[in-house]
Formats: sequence, C-alpha cells, structure tokens
Amino acid sequence: MAFRLLSPVVQLYWVLKHGTFLAQRWDEDGGVNLYHCADEGRGFFVEVGVDDGQGQAVVLGSFVSSGPPEDYAHGIKFLLE
Repeated sequence: MAFRLLSPVVQLYWVLKHGTFLAQRWDEDGGVNLYHCADEGRGFFVEVGVDDGQGQAVVLGSFVSSGPPEDYAHGIKFLLE
C-alpha cells in the first residue's frame, strides 16, 4: 500500500483531507478515530489518535478489511458489494 510509504505528517494530512470519518472508539489511551480512504478497489481504513508525548494527532495504523473492523463493528454498518 503506497500510503504506508508516506511520511507520518503527510499520512495525517492526506487522511484528514481525503478520508471519510466513520466512527470513534475509546481505549485506555483516549479516543481513536476510524477513517475510510478511497483507493482502487474497496480502499483502506486508517486509525487516527493522539500522541501522548506531544498531544498531537497521529496516524496509528492503516489496514484493508472486507468487513467492519472488530473494535468498531458495534457502531457502524458497512455496505460492501
């Protein structure tokens, strides 16, 4: 996935500009936002959270999934063909 080759700052900028916010979950470190990014095929998902050390938004991870990610499945419904 070419997204992973981008620098962390560019990843965050790209997700916030082009991604679609889907859901938020909470864990021991705070809130984590899930975005969907269009790409060839079904696209991919990106989790954005806050870096505890600097208090700034950061990309926590990106992944491809054909169904709702487990941590968010209770709050969203995907319409995948």
